[in-house]
Amino acid sequence: MTLALLAGASSMALATGAYAQPSDSAQVEEIVVTGIRGSQMRSVDVKRREASIVDAISSEDIGKLPDTTIADSLQRIPGVQIKRDAGEGATVNIRGLAQVITLLNGEQYLSAGNMGSAQPNLLDVPAQLMNQVLVYKSTDPTNALSGITGTIDLRTRRPFQMEQGLSIAGGVEGQRGERTKENDYLINGLVNWRNERVGLMVSATASKANLGNNSSGVVGLSGNNDWGGSAANNFISPHGFESFHREVERKRLGVNVAFEADLGEGFTLIAEGFYAKLDEYNRAAGINISNRWDGGAFGVWTDPTVFTDTGQVSTGNGRPWVAVDEYDIDAWWVNSFSVNRTTKSETKNYNLELKYDNGGNFTSEVRAIRANGDRLSMNGQAQGDLSNWQYGAGRFNLFRDAADRTRGPFYPAAICAQYPASQRSNAVVGSAGGCYLNPNPAGYGANPQLHYNIGGNKAVWSGFDNPLAGGLGAGKSLKDYMANKDSYAIGAFSSEGNNEIESDMNVFRAEGHYKFDDKFLGFVTKIDAGVRQSDRSVDVEAFHLFSPFYGGVPGAVQANGTPVPAAGCFAQWKAIDVVMNQDQCQAGEFVPNPAGGAPVFQGYTVNRPTKIDAYNNVIWMDDLGSITQGIPGFWVVDPRDFDDVKSFQEKVFGAAVRYQIPGATYDVTLKEQSAYGSANFEVGKLSGNLGMRVIQTHLLVKQNLTGATQNYGDTNLDVGDTVSKRKYTDWLPSLNAVYDATDSLKFRFAYSKTMQPLDLGNYGGGLSISTADCGTKPGRCVTGASSSGNPSLDPWRSTNFDGAVEYYFGGASMVNLSVFKLKIDSFVTGGTTRGTFKDEDGTPREVNVTQPIQGDGGSVKGLEVGTKLAFSDLLPDGGFFSNFGVDANATYSPSSESRLGLDGKKLPFTDNSKYQYNLVGWYQDDKWQARVAYNYRTDRLNSVTGSSGDNLAVFQDATGFVDVNLSYDVRDNVTVYFNGSNVTGEIENYYVRFADGKSQYFSQNEFEPRYTIGLRAKW
Repeated sequence: MTLALLAGASSMALATGAYAQPSDSAQVEEIVVTGIRGSQMRSVDVKRREASIVDAISSEDIGKLPDTTIADSLQRIPGVQIKRDAGEGATVNIRGLAQVITLLNGEQYLSAGNMGSAQPNLLDVPAQLMNQVLVYKSTDPTNALSGITGTIDLRTRRPFQMEQGLSIAGGVEGQRGERTKENDYLINGLVNWRNERVGLMVSATASKANLGNNSSGVVGLSGNNDWGGSAANNFISPHGFESFHREVERKRLGVNVAFEADLGEGFTLIAEGFYAKLDEYNRAAGINISNRWDGGAFGVWTDPTVFTDTGQVSTGNGRPWVAVDEYDIDAWWVNSFSVNRTTKSETKNYNLELKYDNGGNFTSEVRAIRANGDRLSMNGQAQGDLSNWQYGAGRFNLFRDAADRTRGPFYPAAICAQYPASQRSNAVVGSAGGCYLNPNPAGYGANPQLHYNIGGNKAVWSGFDNPLAGGLGAGKSLKDYMANKDSYAIGAFSSEGNNEIESDMNVFRAEGHYKFDDKFLGFVTKIDAGVRQSDRSVDVEAFHLFSPFYGGVPGAVQANGTPVPAAGCFAQWKAIDVVMNQDQCQAGEFVPNPAGGAPVFQGYTVNRPTKIDAYNNVIWMDDLGSITQGIPGFWVVDPRDFDDVKSFQEKVFGAAVRYQIPGATYDVTLKEQSAYGSANFEVGKLSGNLGMRVIQTHLLVKQNLTGATQNYGDTNLDVGDTVSKRKYTDWLPSLNAVYDATDSLKFRFAYSKTMQPLDLGNYGGGLSISTADCGTKPGRCVTGASSSGNPSLDPWRSTNFDGAVEYYFGGASMVNLSVFKLKIDSFVTGGTTRGTFKDEDGTPREVNVTQPIQGDGGSVKGLEVGTKLAFSDLLPDGGFFSNFGVDANATYSPSSESRLGLDGKKLPFTDNSKYQYNLVGWYQDDKWQARVAYNYRTDRLNSVTGSSGDNLAVFQDATGFVDVNLSYDVRDNVTVYFNGSNVTGEIENYYVRFADGKSQYFSQNEFEPRYTIGLRAKW
């Protein structure tokens, strides 16, 4: 007998009769159980009936707590780990690995967050559009695809699941963050009409949220001896430190349309469309304290004053590593910094499905899937420079000519005429009337001497009150310069690291099923078989925005005396420290040689002296959150000015042109042809299924060949294409067995081989070369390189074993224990080799090259234990305590892969936590419902950076989030509710781990508590 449970009022108030449809002709007993208890009954029933190891959440669970995305809902399932982005659920792991397949109503789902990646990123998927989510821990042979550690099947509503006639439901809520204090909203609604033969449903949700996400920490992790240093100790000496006040605005729109028609003779037609749109503005206003990305500063601008020996010695240079608690900082550069990363994405998934079930033994389905998506991510930023670029009165510490250090930034006559004569740094005049200008007369004129204390696991700064020479006169401090708006000049405008991804997917699938009246061969109850064809393509264009300078300037010439190209020379960095004297294109004039003899060429500086508010709105910033202390207030460009950075740069510079980054631009086409067969069996109390799926994969990869670095930026030239083709076949057996010891006690065993393609960037990415100012000589020097793709890499392959015991008591209560082991036969990890590339002047330089490499011999193993308890199952006589319930689980999933940490021990797989705990307590009576949820996960590996021949592993510390929900049924069809998300104000802490118990602060993210008041109604 099958239970068809009414899930009750969901987050869209859908207690309008959401009837589960039985898959066989057994009698259906409809038990109307609403609310939290009803959803828990439904989840328990799904787990009990499935042959595979499965966990489920129903419409009452989805969105009932403050779940903005479906990832927020998934985090409460055993073995599921999520990573929050600005406090909202984004990426998902199952049992410690990101290699998870996402399905939508049983077929592959194309989402904007993972068009080219394996790990589900569900940031754009509103929880309110879902009816149910199944998480498969073992392989179901009938699923279209299966991930290495699991498969997530998102299931939307369909018209025939609703009552006949017209059903309408809707909700509205207001949201507010504790720090952002913006009035945000979420609205959702559903309209369904059906009769016995046809039905149409439209559901939609729209929202806007402003999320507080302050950050502080290291930028550009490196060691002090990475550039050939010879200090006695190795210590972390990064490119810089940053602290940001960050607010992320997200606007979402989700629409689901479904049509069902009973065509008669057993045929049912289903047509569906699922649309998701997300506009995100990640706005950050803060401060950057750095070594100016100057090669001469590496390892010398930071001086550890308090540190401890880690007991680890570098395998590269033989010197000991120390963990630093406090630094003295010789700050080469102090800037206010404004960054806005805008991401606009939309995806469309269409399904056309014809089902046949005429009540006989044979059933079948044929379906076609069409999906496409586009995501454009743009970055805009501005530096508010406080330096006057001088080490002494009239003596420049950059651009200087050794024979005349008054020669700083140089500009054509038309620009010179726009500034007072007092701003000229000398009397030198170029061959076309150009002059030298002081870029920031009111800026400071010596490196600020600061102190950085991270011993308490937060950034505490001091030294801003120290007297500092400069344009404001004697006795003024860095704090005074920061408070004076006229002491800021634009150090640079830029738009870099942009990318646009387009993806298409076409799937055709046909399946047939035959259920035997009498067991075939005495034990086979049903057979399933199917074929599937999938074509998926992704086109990735990574680019920086370049703008032209000094085309058409009268008298301007290149270094060889020829005219500047009519279009000018293009620059990525519109910066005060970029001079147009490099080898591919120059713009400037000839000036007298201070050493005597023939005139010498002087390139123009790209960015003219520009006050911070010349083109921008500016804001006063004195709130960097609780994670940064000691930094006084400062002026910074309003990051909202870069909501449309291309238009901004066109307004200021006349044009903004895409220059492709060849090493990160690629096209990949992945075609899969598969077939499967499976048999359900039953022998006494033992039942299950045995299946085999064969997948043939065709891979076509177009990569770009990388040339020299484009002048005035860090974009390499595209010097051609290379095309690779590859084919491989996988035979993937699976077994699920269930032994029903009693009506309440089940034992499960599962075995399978799994395969999942890599992130497509691991196939298609190419070589990218990084450069920085040499410091010891003019021009740019190579600092490192990365090669992100290799078409010859094998996919992820694994052999999986699962065992479980489950005990059920009552309709909504159970306990379970699962053990699992994954033998990862092939995977991709990061590695480092040495490569030689030329500096701008042609000098060869050997540097580290990071690249994906083939790994083998990895493993993940562990156990899950959980319980769902409805006290009404334990207290059949009722009473106050029968209104309570618990949903609790814990996961233990240690892992290891081939990379070694600094201590010589194998590192875990990225993003895996060894321990995870979830605890939900709930209450439900006739009117009130309440839930409190606690989600905890231990440390996880975030990234690995090579330094001095060693792997510096950055981990995120353990986190625990508390969410609450309270609702009251004003009437049977009207509910008011209150939600609280991250009510304890959890902070993400990141650290560099040298060895067990030996670590150093790296960075922090501060998420804000958020609160919601809402109303749901149904008709």
